[in-house]
Amino acid sequence: YHHPICTLSSITLKTFLSLVEDDDAHMKVALGYGDMGISAHLQPSKTGNTRFFTSNTHSSVVLQGFDQLRIEGLLCDVTLVAGDGDEAFPVHRAMMASSSDYFKAMFTGGMKEQDLMCIKLHGVNRIGLKKIIDFIYTAKLSLNMENLQDTLEAASFLQILPVLDFCKVFLISGVSLDNCVEVGRIANAYNLTEVDKYVNNFILKNFPSLLGTGEFVKLPFDRLAFVLSSNSLKHCTELDLFKAACRWLRYEDSRMDFAPKLMKNIRFPLMNPQELINHVQTVDFMRTDNTCVNLLLEASNYQMMPYMQPVMQSERTAIRSDSAHLVTLGGVLRQQLVVSKELRLFDEKAHEWKALAPMDAPRYQHGIAVIGNFLYVVGGQSNYDTKGKTAVDTVFRYDPRYNKWMQVACLNEKRTFFHLSALKGHLYAVGGRNAAGELATVECYNPRTNEWTYVAKMNEPHYGHAGTVYGGYMYISGGITHDTFQKELMCFDPDADKWTQKAPMTTVRGLHCMCTVGDRLYVIGGNHFRGTSDYDDVLSCEYYSPALDLWTPIAAMLRGQSDVGVAVFENKIYVVGGYSWNNRCMVEIVQKYDPEKDEWHKVFDLPESLGGIRACTLTVFPPEDISGSPSRESPLSAP
Repeated sequence: YHHPICTLSSITLKTFLSLVEDDDAHMKVALGYGDMGISAHLQPSKTGNTRFFTSNTHSSVVLQGFDQLRIEGLLCDVTLVAGDGDEAFPVHRAMMASSSDYFKAMFTGGMKEQDLMCIKLHGVNRIGLKKIIDFIYTAKLSLNMENLQDTLEAASFLQILPVLDFCKVFLISGVSLDNCVEVGRIANAYNLTEVDKYVNNFILKNFPSLLGTGEFVKLPFDRLAFVLSSNSLKHCTELDLFKAACRWLRYEDSRMDFAPKLMKNIRFPLMNPQELINHVQTVDFMRTDNTCVNLLLEASNYQMMPYMQPVMQSERTAIRSDSAHLVTLGGVLRQQLVVSKELRLFDEKAHEWKALAPMDAPRYQHGIAVIGNFLYVVGGQSNYDTKGKTAVDTVFRYDPRYNKWMQVACLNEKRTFFHLSALKGHLYAVGGRNAAGELATVECYNPRTNEWTYVAKMNEPHYGHAGTVYGGYMYISGGITHDTFQKELMCFDPDADKWTQKAPMTTVRGLHCMCTVGDRLYVIGGNHFRGTSDYDDVLSCEYYSPALDLWTPIAAMLRGQSDVGVAVFENKIYVVGGYSWNNRCMVEIVQKYDPEKDEWHKVFDLPESLGGIRACTLTVFPPEDISGSPSRESPLSAP
């Protein structure tokens, strides 16, 4: 016999007894007695088997018994009276103390009520007290909007936690456009954090619909201010939000005092000039209140300096979205060797790639970096050429708020196979190559002046190197110098305009990638010479600790990737596309590295095999709002 669980509905008692007698001395047997509501557990021991029996119905029977005693007024040893009346509720002290810390402290903590036969509870009313007592004796609770607050007040005062949980579930399950404001008021009054959070999320998701009801103007200031400040607010323009705020302010004269605080949550810099002139500046308090006037001045200054915007970012200029995604750009296609101009994001929920606005010109082996959630694309090549002879000097900037591109100042030198970093509000383009050969020069882009200027160059020309930033410094590793793969690590101090050498990598490599997670600088993949002339994938990876000037090996990649895109997303490293020298082809794979587990996984594929692709993490509008939605008008493009 090998069945540990059986019931009397499937075997007879005689069969059960025979099974027990034949049971191995080391076997434990548990049995369920079906409709009898009894379970038995057999525990063998040296002195003989001991059987433990449990009744599954005993607790409910006892509860029913106590409730019957209460109904009949038997053995009750205290009477409770609500604060708003004289109705008496005879109860048993033991029952109340076992269900409530409040009553336990009252009846056992030496309080004067411990010896009283009748106790007046001033913190609860009759309806609430009756609900609590009924629940304690029956484990049942009926709720509706008429008795909810009385029940909540009593449960909070008497510390009946299960009843509080029931009230939370009741409120959350019934939230609608018609009652969300009232539910939010109740949640705030009784400090129901989960309910309050749910109401906020409900309003954020349904704000346009709420505006069409009479409930909107009943929102309290704090909740409205939270909603207007949230990056999760969807399907509303800033002008829509401004008009809604004005409507709320005008509903009661006393609310006009809230105008300055409320207007701080409207993102005026994201409106176009016509909206500001025709709809905002015509409102009285926007012209007379100093705070509001300064908000309009901020918007005007922001729009007049388009190149500076990445370093002027604030909560009022940021994209109204909390949707960060892995983004890829460009690359050269495997088959026709055609260069791509596609900008894509990966939608984690739908597990698919979605298109954003493509560049005007294709790019591969370019540099990308992000300042203030603006994506810069620098240099690279528009045509396939392994020697970098078609390198370009053009620079473009992508604005995810409007899904649009604009051109900024060109590099001083054309470059490809180089590294680009964003550091302290500037861009640094390091080394690379072009038709004239390998480059040691380094250029710095200042968004405030829209100019590229030279800074301290490297000791030797490098191309195919990788880089990252940490602690206010830029680190450059490996690459190729005079046709020789390197393993050196160089550190650039932008304040001192100086390069210093650090501990070299353990492996020479080029066309690899580099990124920062926490206080570790990871170096991943790439290739180097096998023997004297043949290229070979480098699967080994390592990280550098700046504080220790030390390299540490980590798990090797599953498959070789060179000339890739790399991005850190949710503290995981994503290595995108590239070229496999062992397989002699561009690849479409995306590998993910988990620094905490030191593990690699293949997670998904690109739409096609792409070498020289680049990747980053960018906050954009939610993918479901991008496809098929009308393009947003940029203030820069307004007539």
